Amino acid sequence: MPQRARTEDVVHSPYIPATRAPADRASRVIAPGIGGATRRVGFLLAVLALPGVAAAQQRTGAVSGAVKDSAGSPIFNVEVVALRGGRSIRTDSSGHFVLGGLPSGATDLGIRRIAYEPVVVSVDIPDSDTTEIEIRLGGLARSLPTVVVTERAEHVRMLVEFESRRKNGAGHFITRSQIEKRHPLLLSDMVRSIPGATIVPAENGRPVLRFARSHNSCPPQYFLDGLRVTSFNIDDVPPGDVEGVELYAGAAGLPPEFNQLYGNTICGTVAIWTRIPGNAPAKP
Repeated sequence: MPQRARTEDVVHSPYIPATRAPADRASRVIAPGIGGATRRVGFLLAVLALPGVAAAQQRTGAVSGAVKDSAGSPIFNVEVVALRGGRSIRTDSSGHFVLGGLPSGATDLGIRRIAYEPVVVSVDIPDSDTTEIEIRLGGLARSLPTVVVTERAEHVRMLVEFESRRKNGAGHFITRSQIEKRHPLLLSDMVRSIPGATIVPAENGRPVLRFARSHNSCPPQYFLDGLRVTSFNIDDVPPGDVEGVELYAGAAGLPPEFNQLYGNTICGTVAIWTRIPGNAPAKP
């Protein structure tokens, strides 16, 4: 017959007391993990702090100065370049410049501008301070090839030929002295008194020159300083720029230099010669 359980052998309680041993084991297990993480975080913070420390150890300074020429006058827009690092700036209208953020210590500066000889100067950049300098640039002499101007001589020769044709009496001529006496607003005003020459309005209302032997649709050929020009009108040249004018009503009496193969000689010819600055007026 089975024996009944004794009541003192059964504990009816919801409370289970904790013991110290498990807690100690847990602390021994967790503690190494926390300590390792702490050591890793500390190492990372130390690594991240290294650039800041290096930056704090790298000191910078500035250089301020003026750039002048050999006569002591300031030079504008001169380029000042720190050869180590590439920082650059240009001088203002008074020739001054300030270049900052340069590593302290010896630094080479390149100074250059067009028309001046470039130079390189060494300066000592102070720690957290500015050093003052003054730079003189010498002019850069350039030898240019010799240029011989022959246009004036050729122009004078053409005007001599103009005078020679005027004295021969063929055609009609307007000289510089005549223009200066009348002070016309347009060169066509000088032509109105030429026999056989008339000023008529064109389709656009602009006055044009025509000769009596030709009709309105037959414009004369024009020469400007000896060269034939097309789509030209006598008023295209201001009177103040004219040294002389030759007018020929047709092919008769036309000089050979104006009698070209494809020219419109039957409608007349007008040769205009421009002035030479400083040239004496033609004789009347």
